[in-house]
This record gives sequence, structure tokens and C-alpha cells, in this order.
Amino acid sequence: MAIRARGWVPGALAGALLAAGLSACGERGDASSPPVAAAPATPAASAPAFDFAAWVASNAACAGGFISDVQEAGFDKTLRDAGVGISDDASVGEVGVGSGTLTPGKPIRLHGFPVRRIEFDFGSGATFAVVVEATPEQARAAIGAKPLPQVYRDVYSEGVPMAEATEDVPMPDIRFVRKGDEPGTQEIGCAAFDG
Repeated sequence: MAIRARGWVPGALAGALLAAGLSACGERGDASSPPVAAAPATPAASAPAFDFAAWVASNAACAGGFISDVQEAGFDKTLRDAGVGISDDASVGEVGVGSGTLTPGKPIRLHGFPVRRIEFDFGSGATFAVVVEATPEQARAAIGAKPLPQVYRDVYSEGVPMAEATEDVPMPDIRFVRKGDEPGTQEIGCAAFDG
């Protein structure tokens, strides 16, 4: 469809229409055009919140790195920001041999069992023990615990070795279950051994 206007040649008409269109879009600053507002800045994506329950589950399954985490400067703030209580004697944020107790500020579960607290220690070997409300049978079933070889029996009688014993590694890391100190509790966790 052709547009014809008296006194305008088709090319000139197209130029005039283009100029008018640009003016309406604000490309040409004329006093009657409102200023174009800048798009609002989007807030920077914030880092995801620390998931204490996932951290506990990972370390109890011998899949986490709790020693490097608790030795990291500022990790105590990360825990407190997540509502986790830290025992006064805990060595969180300190390098070297350490231990401590962590208490969830809000209910969390491990294998479906309510968690009362987490006790950890490291030095010559390491232990990450989650104290849960469960019967011995429930705790054993949760990780598929079986009687452990005699070499572990001084401290752990039931659990799951994470690898086959070898001449070089006679005591591979284990996932363990043992009776808790309080009635109705069990400890489920991970133990690592030197040598």
C-alpha cells in the first residue's frame, strides 16, 4: 500500500515519518517528550543461606569436610547466623586440634530422627557424632550398620566401613552407630583414623 501526500515525494514522506517516530520514542529530545526512566537496578543475588541440616547429614555420612569447615575463620558466625548454638569450649575458627558441641537452634532431623546435638573432635583421627532420638534398632537400620571388625571394637562395635581394610590402611573411615549418653538416644556419625 502506497502513501501519497500532496507535495511530498515518497522518500521524503518516509523520512518525515521516521523522524516523527523517533521523536515519539524519545530519541530526539524535544520538550514535549517525557524523559525515559531508567530500569530499576535488580538487587544482587545474595548467597544462599547456610543449610545446617544438610551440613550435618553430609558429615555424618563421611561425605563432608567438617574439620576444614570448623577451622575456617568466621565459621562461628556462619553457624550462629543459622541459629546454631556453639559450646563455650568449642574450637570453631581455630587451627589445630579441636572439639566442641553444636546445638541446632531449630529442629532438624537425621535419617528422620530428631537431632539433639552434634559432638565433634579431631586431632589424631576425627569423630563427628550426631546425637539423635532413636532406638538402637532404628539407628542401625538407618545406616545399614553391621558388626565391625575387631580392630574397631575398643570404641565402635557397629557401623559401615567406608573402604576395604588394607595393609596400608588397616582401619578405614567408618560410619558408626553407638549408644548415646542419655536414655533414648543414639549417636550416628563418622569416624576417621590416622594411619
